[in-house]
Amino acid sequence: MLDLSNRPLLNKAFLADGIFSLIAGSVLIVAAAPVAALASPGLPPEVIMALGAGLLAWGAFHLAAARKGGPNTIATRISIAGDVLWQIASLAILASAHSALTIAGIALIAMAMVGVADFLFFKMRGASQARLFQAA
Repeated sequence: MLDLSNRPLLNKAFLADGIFSLIAGSVLIVAAAPVAALASPGLPPEVIMALGAGLLAWGAFHLAAARKGGPNTIATRISIAGDVLWQIASLAILASAHSALTIAGIALIAMAMVGVADFLFFKMRGASQARLFQAA
């Protein structure tokens, strides 16, 4: 069992992101066709499957980084950059393909953005507490 009470915030954020990403990635792979149809009539299920596979890799990265004392500076920078890129890509999709998305598709993207923003907030707060980004 994980003893979360003694882990720093950054480590908890990495564990939570890793577990959530593995679950979400698995769901997207298993339910690719219905999710694609829900998001946009013309969206191929393979796109959703690729997103799911990417989330599986993202989750594994976070769980591996959370082991043995928690994430280091490089893993933290990669994770924060990935979350920022997720937000930028989501905004780009909403801006450029909004007419091809269903209301449910727009809502799914918006909910994902909120979730990623939460993880991003706790990673940045945890990195600050751990003083990972202090000037040398």
